[in-house]
Amino acid sequence: MLSNNVFLKRFIITVLLLQIPLLLALIDVQGSMLPALFWINIPVLWTGIAQLLGESHFIIGEFGASPQSALAYGVIITFWTAVAFLITKITIKLKPVVNE
Repeated sequence: MLSNNVFLKRFIITVLLLQIPLLLALIDVQGSMLPALFWINIPVLWTGIAQLLGESHFIIGEFGASPQSALAYGVIITFWTAVAFLITKITIKLKPVVNE
């Protein structure tokens, strides 16, 4: 039970950390556009999702892909959530929880 709580806490923190670039861009924090571009383009362009979903969901311009629908944002958020899950699984295995 203890390890499940630790896993869940680490997972939630990791998910929140990986979603920060979008949150900062949405509230117009100065200097947040470059991290937001990386946040969008890493899962979309490097995996080929933009070409797969087409121009109705992503427009590819000079600075990379631009999401055009809720499905596009959902795909990106799902990608980063999966990355957070993998990071959490790896860190739990590397540093197991010790019962005191």
